Formats: sequence, structure tokens, C-alpha cells
Amino acid sequence: MPSILIIDDEDNYLELCRRYMPEHSFLPPARNYRETAAALRRYAGQVDLVLLDVHFNIPDAELLPHDKQPLLARGGDPAKVFERLRRSQGLYILDQIRQSHPDLPVIVMTSRDDLPLEADAERLRAEDYTYLLADDYLDARALKLQIDGILAQRERHVAAAGEPFYWGNSAAMIGLRRRLGILARGRLPVIIQGATGTGKSLVAREFIHPRSERAGPFVAVDLSTLPNDLMAAHLFGVVKGAYTGATSSREGVLARAHGGTLFLDEIGNLGLELQKSLLLVLQEGAYRPIGATKELQTDIKLVVATNENLAAMVRAGRFREDLYMRLNPATAVTLPGLRERRDDFQELLEWFMRRVTAEAYNRDLLAQYAEQRGLPAPGPNDNLAVTVGRSIPPRGDARRMHVLLHPSSFKLLQEFDWPGNFRQFEMTLSNLLTFTLVDLVDRPERIEPEDLGEAGRPDIIPILPRTVSDLLRPMTAPTASEALVEEVAADGAELARLAIVVRPGDSLNAVSCAVERQYLEHLYERCLGDLGKMGEILLNDAGAGRKIQLRMNQLGIKLRRLKRRADG
Repeated sequence: MPSILIIDDEDNYLELCRRYMPEHSFLPPARNYRETAAALRRYAGQVDLVLLDVHFNIPDAELLPHDKQPLLARGGDPAKVFERLRRSQGLYILDQIRQSHPDLPVIVMTSRDDLPLEADAERLRAEDYTYLLADDYLDARALKLQIDGILAQRERHVAAAGEPFYWGNSAAMIGLRRRLGILARGRLPVIIQGATGTGKSLVAREFIHPRSERAGPFVAVDLSTLPNDLMAAHLFGVVKGAYTGATSSREGVLARAHGGTLFLDEIGNLGLELQKSLLLVLQEGAYRPIGATKELQTDIKLVVATNENLAAMVRAGRFREDLYMRLNPATAVTLPGLRERRDDFQELLEWFMRRVTAEAYNRDLLAQYAEQRGLPAPGPNDNLAVTVGRSIPPRGDARRMHVLLHPSSFKLLQEFDWPGNFRQFEMTLSNLLTFTLVDLVDRPERIEPEDLGEAGRPDIIPILPRTVSDLLRPMTAPTASEALVEEVAADGAELARLAIVVRPGDSLNAVSCAVERQYLEHLYERCLGDLGKMGEILLNDAGAGRKIQLRMNQLGIKLRRLKRRADG
């Protein structure tokens, strides 16, 4: 039975939840941050979800922040300062929770219309937020829908061999998975945004189409590869004699995708006239093949993908506004690049390593390696286990060969910029495995030590840092941290300038936070972890390190991880 912690200064929400959701266990409520911290320690690892109110009518001494002097020192009526703290106390509590429990699902709640939650809930990475209506039935139903949805998504997903690579357990990816699942079941089109190589076609084929519950096929078209003069015929089909060279009738992808899913990659390449025709398909479910005298009907789930900004193309007159609005831009999803998936990096590496192991050439090399060392040849469904660390994995099934990545090898892969994202990542891992196996297969008598008997571990295939470094070096461009330029202003103050990569996001606030997160991470590295130095650069105050640390915590930057990376 899932355990839910309610943080609220009153019992209204607790009574509501216990009455309408008896299938869940609701822990004794916390009335302030002190009790919240105590409850999270007491029930460590047992809290599945937190329901957090925003307004707390509690004594001044119990309010966060602990040090209120800076707020009071700014002047103004102290009573108003404390009232503002009460109105937003839940957000202060969430900020503290995020420092110790970055991935704990939290739903922020309020019954007050004058407390905007959207921006702060996103900034503090709340799983969801809700405005309650003071109607027990409606409030209970809304909360139950959110709670059940979040708890279902929090169950760890074990990816099967054919499923997409983007599975992970970070809050952002869980939210993306939930959003895609909802969009897949609806009839409206889906826009998938993301940089080249982030897996847009894989998401459409392996996730959206199977969950659309459509019996028809999945048909994909990359519009960037079609000549303009052939695009209409490819999409809508052509009848015999429609033009010179049309010696027979051919159906288009709209006909082939009938009853299923049509995926149009790089939708920005579609010409304005064809955009008008596609709009008719979405509005009427009808189209006319080239040279035909009557319209045909089609029923498709349309998924489009782009690495361009369609809204900017509309403003520039290169994309029809009516088609853009019909494509359902309000629900567009953006797939993060590999650089933004640091928390899931090892899981992604293991998934792609399984894929490249299955490639015919690498499979042949593995078979040669096994034969040379007296190991059973791996079967078609046998995968290499990937181990990261210094210690040798325990001896297990003799057929289960291990790829061993020293922490240095893993660090090189994890910190690479990967401008080509997952496509480049998979290619590199494939080459990495090939180079490693070729060395081991071509010179077994020189590489392998003398027979060690039971102590020998030929099932271990180590990936050397030098091999990783040699493969990455030709692809390495100056990183943002290497692009740091220190200038001296007229007053002698040092200014830190960094190159920042701006990527599309679900909101302007998300884009802004991503830019700030990049800047602070790179500045932290350049300042060798000296928060005081960062405070001096950013605020002209060497004593502002605590403010810098607080802001980094708010953005979800894990200082321990940055420090380990710097020390490594």
C-alpha cells in the first residue's frame, strides 16, 4: 500500500484523502518544515508521495527561512514580511525537500486563487500542482487522478530489448513518459521536438504507435530526403497518366498508413501548398491523389517531428499558421539530448551497449573471442553485462560476458558533449566495442597471460580509457567551460563569459532555468568549486557563496556530483 505524507498546518486535506482514498496509507501529517524533516528521516525510503500545501498559518519562529534577518533588513512592515512567508511557506519547504530528496514526487496544493503555482512548481521540480475548489467530491477526484497517475509512473520500468532508449527514473523523464502516453491515446496530432539524434522517430514508432491502439501500420517519411517535385506524389499518391512518366497508379503514404500512424519527420521541409493539402487531411480526413477527380478518405494518427522552431517559421511566413495550430502545438513535447540525461547515463549506456552487441560484425567478433578462450559462444539473445567500477564483477553464468568500464572510461563518455546525441553515442559505442574486440581477437597469444586456472577471468572484456579517448578526440570541440573568457571591465571587476547552448523547452521558464544551470555548472568548474569566488564574480560579494549554493540547489544542481567529477 503506497504511503503518502501530507504537509499542512490543518487537517482538512488529511481528512479528505483518508475518506475518499482508503486504498492509500496516509502518514501522520507534518505541520512545518521541522516536522517534515523529522518525518522524512523516520520514514526513510517509505514515503511514495508528498502532498504539500502552500499557505501555512503557523508561528513566526516556525517559518522558513531560518534566518529571516536579510528579509527584515530590507525594510518595510515586519508583519507584511511574515505574511508573505506564510503565503508561500510550502514553496520554501519544497526547496528544502529538494536538497535532500531530489526525486521524491511532490504535489503542491492550494485552495487560494491568488497564489500562482505554475512557475514556482516547475522551478522547484514539483511532480504536479493543483488548485482545489473547496468541494470535497471534486477535490478528491482531482487529487486521486493525480496521485494514481504519479504512483503508476513511479514504478520502475524495465525496458525490453525492443523498447525505446529514453526510459529513465528521473522526474523529468517520468513526466515526459506520462505526457507521451496520454497523447498517444488521443486522436489529435503530436509534435515531437528535439535536436538531431535525440530519437524522435524511435519514440514515434516504438512508443506512440503501439499505444495508439490502432490496427493499421506505422509509416514513416523523412521529408528532408524527398525532392520537392516528388513530395506530393509520395504523400498523396498519383493516378496513371496524371503527368508525363506516370505510367501507373501509385498509392501514397496516406493510403498506406490508413488506420494506423503516419510519422512525418522534418515537417518544416513541407512546402506551403502541400501544407494546405495536409491541413485538409487533418480537418476533413480527405485528400486527392495527383490527377484524381475525387477525394479519398483516410483515418490516421499523425505524428510530426522537427528540430526547427515552427512558431518562428510561422512568423517568418514559411509555415502556415492554420496548419501549425491544427498540429496541436500546445501539447508539443521536446526530447532532451544526451547531455541533459546525466542522471540516466549509465542506464542509457547499458541499453545502447546491448544494441551494438547485437550488430552482426560485433557478434562475430564476440564469437571469435569466446572460441579462442574456450568460452561458450554467446547466443542470439545473450547480452553483455556492463559493469562500471574498479572491482571485478563476481563470476556468474559462463555465457554472461562482461564489459568492464573503469571509472575513467565512464567519466570520459559521460562528460563528452555529444552534439549528435544518441545517434552519435550509439555509433561511438559500436566502434568502441569493435576496436576493443579486434585487439583482443587479433593478438590473443600476446595479450592473454599464462593460464591462471580458476583465477582466470576471460569473461571480462575491459574497455580501456585510452581507447575511449582516441575515439572521442577527433569529435571533440571546445566545450563551454573551455570557452570561458575573463575580461576586465573599466572598474577592474572580473566578468565571466561562457558559451551557453540554448535548446527549445516546454516553457520560457524551463529554457531560462536550463541556461542558468549550464552557466553555474561551468562557472563552478572554472572556480574549482569555490562558491565564494563565484559570489565575487556574480554578485561582487565574496561572502555570497551561500546564496550561490542555494540557487544551485533550487535549480537541481547536485554539488556532490560536480565535486566528484572535479575530483575524478
